[in-house]
Amino acid sequence: MKATRRRSEILRLIDQHGTVAVDDLIQRYQVSEETIRRDLRILDESGYVKRVYGGAVKLEKTTRYLPYEDRLTIQYKEKEAIGKESAQLLEDGDSVFVDGRTTCLVFANHIPAELNITIVTNSIFIAHNLMGKKGNLNIHLVGGALHPDGILTGPKLIQELQGYRFDKAFFSCIGVNSKGSYFAKADAQQLALTLKELSTELILLADSSKIDRLAFLSGLKIEQFSYIITDEFAPVHFVDQVRRTTCKIQLATVDQQHAMETQHLIRLVNNVD
Repeated sequence: MKATRRRSEILRLIDQHGTVAVDDLIQRYQVSEETIRRDLRILDESGYVKRVYGGAVKLEKTTRYLPYEDRLTIQYKEKEAIGKESAQLLEDGDSVFVDGRTTCLVFANHIPAELNITIVTNSIFIAHNLMGKKGNLNIHLVGGALHPDGILTGPKLIQELQGYRFDKAFFSCIGVNSKGSYFAKADAQQLALTLKELSTELILLADSSKIDRLAFLSGLKIEQFSYIITDEFAPVHFVDQVRRTTCKIQLATVDQQHAMETQHLIRLVNNVD
């Protein structure tokens, strides 16, 4: 098993049970103690868990990120379901913005090539993936400073976006609750606020692990979104609260038999060829 997938599963276990023990993980994955302790150290340094004696515990609040490849594998089945569901909202003639976060990367993989739509993105990975479809999609890449995860950010991005108007904007966040969305970085927060002014419909893609998770920077309120696309494991209290607002919420059905087919996207992240 690849280290990224193992760390993804460990993070899921911690999210479900609140804690994990080193000895249990060694037995589960049949790897050395050193390997498991390295996994937990990486998750701790990324801000997702807190290492304790003999294991690790869940850390609810975070302002840091795992490496892009690792984040792509986390909740991948849920992201796949969300991506498929979100693609159903696209219509011929749409002008669309797609953010470069991992959930949006998976969503972009499900955009039908035959649609006559214009797509603007700040992700070199998404642009490259969409160009490879060789269909009717009209692709625009915008932005300024290139981040290691392939996302273009900074003032130049915001300036370029001012020249566009979007029918639909698809983006993600690090956390969301009944009050609104949360971001760990100012660039992501500023992008969300800018898209609000430029888009007819704002569509938030957030798997269930992000629900009730907070971060340092607050973003848009629930009422400012047109749709929230999440998965079927979203907490009932959150779904009910959103349904009391003007925002529509859609729950994507997760295919339990679907294999974790991330290799194409991981290769794209590691080496755009």
